[in-house]
Amino acid sequence: MSIQLKVFKQPRPAPKSGVPVFAMVRNEMYFLPHLLRHYRGIGVREFWFLDDGSTDGTRDYLMQQPDCGVMGANMSFGDLVGTRRFGIVAKTSVPRALLSGRWVLTVDADEFLVLPPEFATLEELTASLDGNGLKVARAIMLDFFPETLRVVEDAPLTVDPFALCPYFDALSNVEWADGEWLPKQVSLKEGVRARMLTRLREDSVALGDLLKDYLLASAHKVPLLSWQPGMQMLTAHRCSEMPSDKIQLVLAHFKFYPGHSARIADALARKAYWNSSSEYRFLDIATRELMDWPLQGPRSRRFTGAADLVASGLLFSRLEARKT
Repeated sequence: MSIQLKVFKQPRPAPKSGVPVFAMVRNEMYFLPHLLRHYRGIGVREFWFLDDGSTDGTRDYLMQQPDCGVMGANMSFGDLVGTRRFGIVAKTSVPRALLSGRWVLTVDADEFLVLPPEFATLEELTASLDGNGLKVARAIMLDFFPETLRVVEDAPLTVDPFALCPYFDALSNVEWADGEWLPKQVSLKEGVRARMLTRLREDSVALGDLLKDYLLASAHKVPLLSWQPGMQMLTAHRCSEMPSDKIQLVLAHFKFYPGHSARIADALARKAYWNSSSEYRFLDIATRELMDWPLQGPRSRRFTGAADLVASGLLFSRLEARKT
């Protein structure tokens, strides 16, 4: 089956410059107001969303936003295109079709980019990337989390994700060499999901066959790309251009939020995610068993701004100043 995209709405008026955001969404009504506010705050004036049959008002909400383009497709994210899921293939086919020749930030609805403090907007960053001859910028995906899962369960939808989940783990070891697609080493065991898994095992919680195929989620991504000829996304986290160590961004990743139990149930039913949604099988058990367990660990920090991530060594820019 060939991929067919249908554009339901384009941004009005369509910007001629700037960095657009592209996201694939399904039932994201908690995140969308916060996501749009966050990215508008760093200068984004154009958004493109590929909706996978949302039933919670996501598409209607986006159709009402003047700076948002909304699309659908004849496939669901979990459908196979050859040997790859459509959700992966679309990360290349949509930017190529609509945004060729431009810088594009591709994120999920639960990923909020944090820029190095010297850049106020995405456009300032991409201008510097151009000046340094770079075509992509890499990022560390960092879980942000609440004090307990109960806090999330009882929270109203209006609470901003950063206020609801103000903690992150200042990972002590990230080895990501220049020109490598992925880090050689990341201290994932210092993260909140590793702590949750350890606690479940210590409590002898029945995990079924989860441990046979469960891996801690990847902590790396290349979300910002200049879509020149030949550029493509090879996986959800890796592109065809090897990233430089002159710049490292952070994607604040919010796996815990109001309504996340419904997302888990949907993911388990559809099996549209990696490894038969093994991450969501883990989160399903953790949500039921660890509702009131304190989530902080030895390296947990409260986030107050980009400077906290710079101090942890996870966020940095070594880009040379543009010559005038």
